Amino acid sequence: MFYYGINHRFILISLKPNRAGASMYDRRLDAIVAAAELGSFSKAAEKLSISTPALVKQVTTFEGEHGLTLFIRSHTGVRATEAGESIAEDARKIIAESSAALWRARNLGGLASVRLGVSLMAPGKNTQAFWPLIRAKVKDLQLEVVSVGDLYDPKTSVMTHLGAEVDVVQTSYSTVRWGGMCQLLPIFSTSFSVDVLRGSPLAAKKALTFDDLRGLRIRMLRHANDATDQLRRVLKREEDIEVMDVQTFDFALFNEAAESGDVVITSGAWSGIHPGFIGIELDCPIEVPCFLAYPRNPAPHVQRFVDAYAEIIEETRA
Repeated sequence: MFYYGINHRFILISLKPNRAGASMYDRRLDAIVAAAELGSFSKAAEKLSISTPALVKQVTTFEGEHGLTLFIRSHTGVRATEAGESIAEDARKIIAESSAALWRARNLGGLASVRLGVSLMAPGKNTQAFWPLIRAKVKDLQLEVVSVGDLYDPKTSVMTHLGAEVDVVQTSYSTVRWGGMCQLLPIFSTSFSVDVLRGSPLAAKKALTFDDLRGLRIRMLRHANDATDQLRRVLKREEDIEVMDVQTFDFALFNEAAESGDVVITSGAWSGIHPGFIGIELDCPIEVPCFLAYPRNPAPHVQRFVDAYAEIIEETRA
């Protein structure tokens, strides 16, 4: 726990471990709601970032325990029965009421907390920097910084259940990975960078063009965000540029790139995180939008935080 102070105003911020899956309700209801909405166990599993067999088991055991048939299965997907539609409708209310109950309990006798999830790759610097201005508009709120795991790990990502362990996350956004799981407040846009070894001739340049990348192999995180996917398609059409898709973004990626002499496409807080590399701006018209991601059905105090943040952004742009 530590204090974050600006202009002699100190705000209590605590770092807590992420407890994935903490809930007041039967988490199998999430599977039932997702399957009813999407008409597919596989799509529901993808949305919840679990395996299809695991989701099917959740639904099946729920049906068995309560003597219900919630879905009609076919080779084209699933369709909720009348009982399934009834359970799904009530489940949505249970999930929302559970979230509200936890919020009320957490904030009894004190300031309401908005929990910002942060990690090495998503430090939330802009949101923390704007906090004193936001707090001036919502004096009854406090910002709590919560350490979270890799946003791109489907097994642990808080993006699949915003509002449970954390309320908001500052990140770029991948529609392929996260679809419509949350709402997005645009914050800013940033340029792409190319991380090159510090001993590379390219390290002395202030900016790099596509011509500088010819003859090189470029490592790019697949579905890092929508802008990265767009840039990948552009680069793959260029001659003498080899694009290598990677599935994870960590120090091991840079270590492997260093051994093979590859460069890495990065952006924002991701640029220059490895001491052996330096980030050089890529001269490219495509930019990476950064958002504040928040729940589709946020608690009232979280919505007030987002609204105040949006006002600050508009004021700074005016």
